Amino acid sequence: MWALLLVAVLVIAACGNDAEEPEAAVVETVDLDEIPTVTAPTATPTPMPATPTPTPEPTAIPFPELLVWPRFEPEAWPRTPDEAAAGFAQQVARGERAAEPRPAAQSGTSATAELPRLGEDGSPFGMATRIHMQQVQLDDGSLAWVVISAQSDDIVVDSPMVGDLLAGGTVVVGEGNGFEGTIVFQIEDQDGLLGLALAQGGALGQNLPFETQLPFNERPASGDWATLTGFDNSAADGSLSALTMLPMRLVDGS
Repeated sequence: MWALLLVAVLVIAACGNDAEEPEAAVVETVDLDEIPTVTAPTATPTPMPATPTPTPEPTAIPFPELLVWPRFEPEAWPRTPDEAAAGFAQQVARGERAAEPRPAAQSGTSATAELPRLGEDGSPFGMATRIHMQQVQLDDGSLAWVVISAQSDDIVVDSPMVGDLLAGGTVVVGEGNGFEGTIVFQIEDQDGLLGLALAQGGALGQNLPFETQLPFNERPASGDWATLTGFDNSAADGSLSALTMLPMRLVDGS
């Protein structure tokens, strides 16, 4: 009996060992570096039509209403500021006794040149006046230069101001100096001299205030312009020591 039980136990044990063990679950891993990157397509913007840039209109060079030189024959007007300064010195500032202007300093359509005094030996020194110039466009489209004023530190005119209307006379007020304190003032239109007066300022390079009556003929103006000029000449040789020229308007004083 016990022998049979032992045999049975051995048989059951052998059967248990032959049973298949369950396989372990395999977990599959994924390498993130091997995953392809998918880029969303970028929409291509529709190009906008280019807006044309307008071409700026050429800026016209304004013609000065008032100037002091030259006044006639525009076709012969100087084409450079140096030519304008030299012509002004020869034709207006006492001819051969005028020094040669220093080279003009130009800025756009404006320029300034200094006209020196002359020493007794003919050498230039100091400054008799600053020549102020402007470029203008003529009717044929060519460019020229004109003198719009001349101003000296030795003859400073406060009144009348540039462009003032004058009729029958004016009072000239300012400060300056001249030989023995005397400064000569005159006013003229295109027909010639209208009036002359003397002002008493300082001397020896020291400016002092002056005020003088400048009467002139009450004839109808032959144009709408006039020139007020103040000057002082060297007592030694008559060369120009100081010059101020301002453009004015002239009306009928009658």
